[in-house]
Amino acid sequence: MYLIEYFAANYFLNSAYSLNDAKGSAAPIGDMMTIVGNTMLGGHGQSFMLVEAFTVFLALIGTTLACINTGARVTYAMGRDEEVPEHFGLLDGANLTPHRAIWTLATISAVLGAFAALLFFGGGSAPDDKTIATLPHNIGYALGIGSNATLSSLPNGLLLVTLLSNFGTFVLYGLTNIVCIVAFCEHHEFSSFKHMVVPIFGAVANFACLAFYIIGPLEGLGSAEEPLLAVAFSVIWAVYGAIYFTHNSRRKGRETVLMERPA
Repeated sequence: MYLIEYFAANYFLNSAYSLNDAKGSAAPIGDMMTIVGNTMLGGHGQSFMLVEAFTVFLALIGTTLACINTGARVTYAMGRDEEVPEHFGLLDGANLTPHRAIWTLATISAVLGAFAALLFFGGGSAPDDKTIATLPHNIGYALGIGSNATLSSLPNGLLLVTLLSNFGTFVLYGLTNIVCIVAFCEHHEFSSFKHMVVPIFGAVANFACLAFYIIGPLEGLGSAEEPLLAVAFSVIWAVYGAIYFTHNSRRKGRETVLMERPA
């Protein structure tokens, strides 16, 4: 889908809507939808764009709910296995849902969302002081809006949260491909294409995306602060998780690394 979208967007660029127009726009996809709607729907480009924006809004809600539901059930399973605090492995008495895991993840998501919104104009998105001076001086602009110098010194909240979220996704999918190779290597349904070629491609693609978190800043591509902060936070969380897992395993008398015992 992304591959087709990439080439379609490049094919769309023309003398009436150039690359410079897209770079200078806050919503280039919205511009494209408006132009297409005006051309093919008799001048109803704005309505066409609003319908498309509404579907994106619904998709974001659905994706968020899917992520929370998936994360809550994984957290519930880890609670049942006592790999995280045991109260995450409890079910609601009436609805039989992992309510504690759901509320915990929903709270974390809300806090991260508020942080992303608060620093939306941080970093490279900081408006100049003249633009800031024209904004209404009320409580709605008192939070998250300061001087250009202050905002420029802060990371962009939305970009940081996005990169931090994607970092975990790339790690998860990359390791999932490796687990697929290990799980099927001696299975009777092993297929060299499905269980070797495809997972290797998936692992390389995901870990290449992870590598770009470091390569991008080194090559001067885009802002360096947000990807490096995302890596730093991920490393801190990984170290904490390793310490908790090791300590918890020792406390319960479990092996940290399962080794094959001789018969």
